[in-house]
Amino acid sequence: MSSFVDGYIEPILSQVDLENLMDYIENSQLGIERITKNELYNYPDYLIPSGNVFSFIIGDVSGYPNATYLIDYCEYAPDTDIAFPPDPKERLDILINTLIDMIKITHASKLVVSINDCNQIETIKKIKFAEMRDVIHADFAKYQNPPDTLYEIICE
Repeated sequence: MSSFVDGYIEPILSQVDLENLMDYIENSQLGIERITKNELYNYPDYLIPSGNVFSFIIGDVSGYPNATYLIDYCEYAPDTDIAFPPDPKERLDILINTLIDMIKITHASKLVVSINDCNQIETIKKIKFAEMRDVIHADFAKYQNPPDTLYEIICE
């Protein structure tokens, strides 16, 4: 299965915020790539962004769009070479910390992100920034897999 993390940041970024985000992306251990809003697959119409917002996909490494190891929620042997911690909760924290950094760097009012297998969205949740870590961890613990959930994270 292919695991995906994609989304967008609102509002439209200022030039300074965009430059700061691009610097962050360049130095990230993850593969964060800018995509078009047409590549936000299976998003409901009301959550398709308008205007030139920053849309993104996050993969395990640069140039690779899948987040296979990052979000598969499997426990790996300590000596397994996957470039991430063997503990799925630690790997999920890497993703959540990245999303938090992106929100803070861009002064986002909203971040919408889908975390899924095979571009499926089964659930949509509107959550507050302060609760995002707990909610996302709880969803992974419940399903023991990517939760096929689109999170609308309100940051104000």
